[in-house]
Amino acid sequence: MSITGAPMVIDGLQINDWSRPVIEEVRSGGVDIVHATVGVWEDTAATFTRLGAFRHLCRMNDDIIRIVRSVDDMNTAKADGVLGVVLGFQNSSMIGDDPELVGMFADVGVRIIQLTYNIANHLGSSCYEPVDAGLTRAGYRMVEAFDREGVLIDISHVGNVTGRDACEASHNPIAITHGNPSSFCEAPRNKPMDLIEAVAARGGIVGCTFYPLFAGGAGTTREQYCGMLYDLAERIGVDHVAIGTDAVLGWAPNALGWMRSGRWDRPAKASEIPEFPPWFDWFQGPKDFPNLAEGLIEVGFSTEDRDKILGGNWLRLFGTVFPS
Repeated sequence: MSITGAPMVIDGLQINDWSRPVIEEVRSGGVDIVHATVGVWEDTAATFTRLGAFRHLCRMNDDIIRIVRSVDDMNTAKADGVLGVVLGFQNSSMIGDDPELVGMFADVGVRIIQLTYNIANHLGSSCYEPVDAGLTRAGYRMVEAFDREGVLIDISHVGNVTGRDACEASHNPIAITHGNPSSFCEAPRNKPMDLIEAVAARGGIVGCTFYPLFAGGAGTTREQYCGMLYDLAERIGVDHVAIGTDAVLGWAPNALGWMRSGRWDRPAKASEIPEFPPWFDWFQGPKDFPNLAEGLIEVGFSTEDRDKILGGNWLRLFGTVFPS
């Protein structure tokens, strides 16, 4: 299903367990381009294995999906009617302390990297650390490498001090690919307005998320969610607001434990393994982008501004940061 008039629909973050049915479900909502997580807790070798598996998936399903590395690639994928995928990591554990690995991963198509995930690492603090000391010396070197290689910096799970340091250190705009204002939903993973404003002031984007724990729970209505987007656009400018659903299609219910904590905080009993929370009845995943498009118009966005939020803003940012 397409969204009438929308020139490009881009989802700023999905962390699916990809398969052909998942690809088809994503496409069913009119999504043209998705930033797909292909690394979280893995070390360097395991990350290359995951990248190989994703490349193989694309090769086996090349009639409906392909990896894209530039805006030109994205436009071509849309014209060809296939889902374009921007590869990304939600951590920098696979890079360790070697900036050269940023370029090596970029060479195989990884264009977005989150500085930290749910625990601190070589580069800085996560949003869950009791003390956020900001970017480390290695972190500043990595920011230089990201800028040099045309890799977009993501601070979605990053601590606020570390995130502000990255925003100020990077020569390129950066992004919160999947997060909301903490004023909408109080959670460590959401961002205070001063940090959101700093990201926007340097040309970056906030990809607002639908993940229920950071969007008010399953009872949040379309009017409430789209109203949040409208208020945010009024505050920082509509050119800096986008969508990053944080969709989790295809996973077994108990996969959330590994996704959250990897090996460092394993549940002691089976009963402690978390399961994915229920989503909104009006947005169960990427298939429901048309519902979102309707909601944006209902709260007062023009068609032009709706289209910026649905994909135009991501396309502009990708064109600024990614090599042509």
